[in-house]
Amino acid sequence: MTKKRKEDGFNLAFLDVMACGLGAVLMILIVLKFSANTPVPSDEIERLTQELASIDDQASQVKKTIDEVNDNIAQESASIDAIKQQINDLLVLQQAAAKAVDEQQAVVADLQESIAAAAPKQSDDLLTTPGTGEENYLLGLKVEGKRIVILLDTSASMTDENLIDILKRKVQSDKVKQLGPKWQRTKRIVMWMLARLPKDARVTVVSFNQQASILGGKAGIPASDSNALKALVSDIDTLVPSKGTNLQVALQEAKRAEPNMSSLYLITDGLPTLLSSGSGFNSNRNCKPSDPTQKTISGDCRFSVFQHTFARFAPRTETNIVLLPLEGDTQAPSAYWNWANITGGLMISPASTWP
Repeated sequence: MTKKRKEDGFNLAFLDVMACGLGAVLMILIVLKFSANTPVPSDEIERLTQELASIDDQASQVKKTIDEVNDNIAQESASIDAIKQQINDLLVLQQAAAKAVDEQQAVVADLQESIAAAAPKQSDDLLTTPGTGEENYLLGLKVEGKRIVILLDTSASMTDENLIDILKRKVQSDKVKQLGPKWQRTKRIVMWMLARLPKDARVTVVSFNQQASILGGKAGIPASDSNALKALVSDIDTLVPSKGTNLQVALQEAKRAEPNMSSLYLITDGLPTLLSSGSGFNSNRNCKPSDPTQKTISGDCRFSVFQHTFARFAPRTETNIVLLPLEGDTQAPSAYWNWANITGGLMISPASTWP
């Protein structure tokens, strides 16, 4: 009996071992199956991958934008440097031109003073004029012709030579404007011309700024009529230099009042600044001469206005021009010299002592 119980205990122990081993195998199989069936988060990985790609694209765009901005800055810097260089070059040319003009004016002034020292005494004239006067007979300026027209510039710049003085006087009273040194000289020049009219001549004097008007009450005043000439001088004394310069209206009024003029005399200090509406001038953003409200006008625009005025409205009558000094209008001397030369006349920039 005892021996039989030992065999049963062995069997039970063997069964326990087998059961435990089987259980362990089953546990391993369960764990392996669980691990094999666990889902991989591929959508999360894909989302992160897309975000990373988007960030890379944004970084590329930002870098591209920065590169473009840097290129634009470099181009603008180059343009600014080029413009500065052009400005410096123009300033050098302007200074050289101004120096050359000053030197030429000094030479002319010396010559005129030398001529004045050797000039004959003043001749007897219907109207008396102060100053030396007669030296310009030697320079070639003579008042000649049967039907003479004198154009008298009465714009604001006719008060002074320097721009700052012109601007100061521009805002002052009419009396102060009339006392401007250049205007006083202008009146003496007109008197000088009137005093030397041929006895058989008729004269028409047209004053002009933005508008034009005939002085003395009528055109064609006889040179022998002293009362009419004195009335003409009285009208000149009432003039007040103001506003801009429209040479077009002056020439149109001259041709209307004296269509058969034999000689034309122009007293001015620079190129015109205005044109009338309908003049045929092609205005642009930088040059609008038909606008009387404009505050400033460039030298190139004034030259274009002069060329248009001369081509469209100037008569081919012999034209003599007295050009008084004006700061900054460097193109005026050559422009008016060409006009006088084409018509067989004379352009002078007289010494400050004349007349």
